[in-house]
Amino acid sequence: SPNCDQVTGLGFYTTPRDATAGDSLKLDFEQKVLEVIKKNPEAILDSLSRYREAQEKDQESRRNDLAKAIQLNPGLYIKGSPIFGSRKASTFLFVFADFQCPFCAQVRSTLERFVAENPGVALVYKNYPLTQIHPEAMTAAQAAWAAQQQGKFWQFHDILFANQKDIGEELFLKAANELTLDIQKFNLDRHSTAATSAIENDVRLADQLGIAGTPFFLLNGKTFSG
Repeated sequence: SPNCDQVTGLGFYTTPRDATAGDSLKLDFEQKVLEVIKKNPEAILDSLSRYREAQEKDQESRRNDLAKAIQLNPGLYIKGSPIFGSRKASTFLFVFADFQCPFCAQVRSTLERFVAENPGVALVYKNYPLTQIHPEAMTAAQAAWAAQQQGKFWQFHDILFANQKDIGEELFLKAANELTLDIQKFNLDRHSTAATSAIENDVRLADQLGIAGTPFFLLNGKTFSG
């Protein structure tokens, strides 16, 4: 009887005998491939190395193209992101950060000083929560987004980085109260799909830029890490 689990690309059923013959041919082919690999390991490694280099060059090219596009039309990529400085600035420094990243906390004062000393530059904050290593990174980003809806993003941002070891539900509510936020709205906003969507958009842009860690910067079409 036909074996209904074995269907060819032409839509014909194959019999168990066909399947056995096919398995034998496949095994023979695999053995020959293994023999070639054993006899020519350098060629295989060289091929893999060239493939990896081509992939890296392609990724770098796409990253550079995107960085230049952001430089030419920053407003398209800023969208609803919080800005420290003037929205009419001639230059925008994009920073991708994680509220639980200690290096992001360390660079905070440097960024503020840089913007203060360069009036033509404004800082654009983008979320890149490293949830694999920072369990509260996403909830912190959502809470900060909710604070932004009431015009208090940067104040909330400063509280989180200044109290990084305490990041969590208790700190979120304490900060919201200190900043006299409407708590009911704050809670609704941080748990909303809009908050999640905004953060996911930032992460998507970060992934397109090939970001692997935080903090990460984009300025004048150039990318900087660390």
